[in-house]
Amino acid sequence: MNGYRFHTGSYERRRPNRRSTNSGVFTPGTDGVDYYGRIEEIYELSFHGSTNLYSVVFRCHWFDPGVTRKTPHLGLVEIRQDSVYPRDNVYIVAQQATQVYYTSYACKTRPDLSGWFVVHKVSPHGRLPVPNDEDYNFNPSTYDGEFYQEDGLQGRFEIDLTGEIGMDVDNVMVDDDDDGDEVRNAKDLQMLERLRVGNDNEDNIPPSDSVDYFDIVDSDDETYDPANPDHEDYL
Repeated sequence: MNGYRFHTGSYERRRPNRRSTNSGVFTPGTDGVDYYGRIEEIYELSFHGSTNLYSVVFRCHWFDPGVTRKTPHLGLVEIRQDSVYPRDNVYIVAQQATQVYYTSYACKTRPDLSGWFVVHKVSPHGRLPVPNDEDYNFNPSTYDGEFYQEDGLQGRFEIDLTGEIGMDVDNVMVDDDDDGDEVRNAKDLQMLERLRVGNDNEDNIPPSDSVDYFDIVDSDDETYDPANPDHEDYL
C-alpha cells in the first residue's frame, strides 16, 4: 500500500531474526497533530454488490503525541514507545499510512535520552523523495539552520595587518613529504631542460647519443667508465 509493505507488530515478534521492520506507521491527523505508532492488526473489508469493493484498515497502537519532542531546524522527531494515545479512535484507512521506523539512542547513561526513540520516515519502494523549493532556495543571511562543513586542511592561515601594503598573507602548510630522489636519467634531464627554457618541441631535441655523460655525473669519479655496461645507474 502506497509503495510500502506493512506487517503487524505480532508478526515481527514471531520472527526474532528478521532483518527489517515494517510495523511503524505515521499519519497526519485532521486536527493538525502528527500521530506515530505501530500496526497491531490489518483488516480487509469486502463490500459486495453490483461492484465488489475492498478496503484495508489498520488498527494501531498510537503513542501519545503530547510527549513527542520535535527539533524543526534539524528535522528531528522523538517519541516514547511507553506512551499511549488516550483516546479510542485507533483505526485508519491504509491509504492514510506512511511507513516509519524507530531507533533508540546508543547512549544509555544520559537521562534526557533514556526512553526516547528517533523517528525515521521510509521512502516508498522504487520512489525517491521529491525535493522541494526549500531544499535549494533559501537566504544564507537569514537561514537559522546549521551548515555542515568538513574539517579543514592541515596547517594555518595567518593574516598580518601590519605590512607595508596593509595586509600580508602568510599561508603556512604542513608538508612532511621529502623532495624525492635525484634525477639522473639523461632523457629526464633533457625534458627538464626543455621545460626550463620553454621549448618542448621534440624536433629541437638533440639525439641522446650526443649527450656528454660527464655533464651528468661527477667527472672526478674514478670508478665511472662510460664503456662499461654495468654502470647503468649513471644513465
